[in-house]
Amino acid sequence: MFDNDRSNFIAYLNELPEQVNVSETLMEKKKFKVKTADIHNIVLSGMGGSAIAGELLLDYLADELKVPTYMNRNYHLPAFVNEKSLFIAISYSGDTEETLSAMQEAIDRSATVIGISSGGEVESKCRMHDFPHIAIKSGLPPRQALGYLFFPLLIFFEKIGMISSKAADRKETGTVLNDLVERYSPEKNFRHHNMANNISQSIYHAIPVIYSGVPYLGGVTVRWRNQFSENAKSMAFSNVLPELNHNEIMGWEGLHEVNKHFRVIFLRDSDEGDRIKQRIEITKKILKKNNVLFGEVYAEGESRLAKIFSLISAGDWASYYWAMLNEKDPFRIDSIDQLKQRLNEVNA
Repeated sequence: MFDNDRSNFIAYLNELPEQVNVSETLMEKKKFKVKTADIHNIVLSGMGGSAIAGELLLDYLADELKVPTYMNRNYHLPAFVNEKSLFIAISYSGDTEETLSAMQEAIDRSATVIGISSGGEVESKCRMHDFPHIAIKSGLPPRQALGYLFFPLLIFFEKIGMISSKAADRKETGTVLNDLVERYSPEKNFRHHNMANNISQSIYHAIPVIYSGVPYLGGVTVRWRNQFSENAKSMAFSNVLPELNHNEIMGWEGLHEVNKHFRVIFLRDSDEGDRIKQRIEITKKILKKNNVLFGEVYAEGESRLAKIFSLISAGDWASYYWAMLNEKDPFRIDSIDQLKQRLNEVNA
């Protein structure tokens, strides 16, 4: 089953707990001269595996950050970005063309700029303009460097005084992730209950649709969708409640011969409000009526941070096992590489 893991991709999954501790060490002595009183809005800019770190961060901090925030996934910035903006360029490689374009616009508009990357042009621009830069470990697929991108940024917001310390939450998150690495390992496939492998079996030869009704899990549904696409080479979709109850839910009234190919996965959490719980139960009844199979995955841990990353771990491991079932190498991203090559040829 695991012969298709030619690049030892599983090592990246095992590394996620370590990324929490490494980030602590990386940021321990760093200081940032950012006048928070002058910051009227925050824009994070990134793409793909780098952008999801920003989206998850903004979801997690939504109840604490006192200024408007925006996750930018484009070449250009919204018009409101100016000298009162804090702009954060997130690019694991440091050479993502959309992020570099947005970064230059932020520089031109005199925004407060910082960068996080493993090198590349993002680091070069920061050095050129004397902007803060957070240098992280290189050599990973960007999607598997999530901890190296997320946790330093979280600590950055602590250090500039925009949020309270999350050290206890990070400690719990590391503990939870270590436990999950053990539980989701291939050695637990046959002798014990391995939920990640069970998820992959349930969506084999199907199209997963990931739903959640907890605001700070919105980015997690996107992470699952993206990991299924990149690692398992399969289509996946995601949405959130209550929004999907106002539109997408009607799609399940389609042809039963089409619906049988979908599997809905609800990402659940004890923090769901009563109204959301009621919506989920009614939605499940509608799915059942229309012959759509569904399942549920519950977050683990006490803090929001641990809950977020417990579900990320489950989705990452499920995507790995699904890749093995599909006989796909999770490391390879041939279509993305081909697209980038052709874009470079156009610019040559």
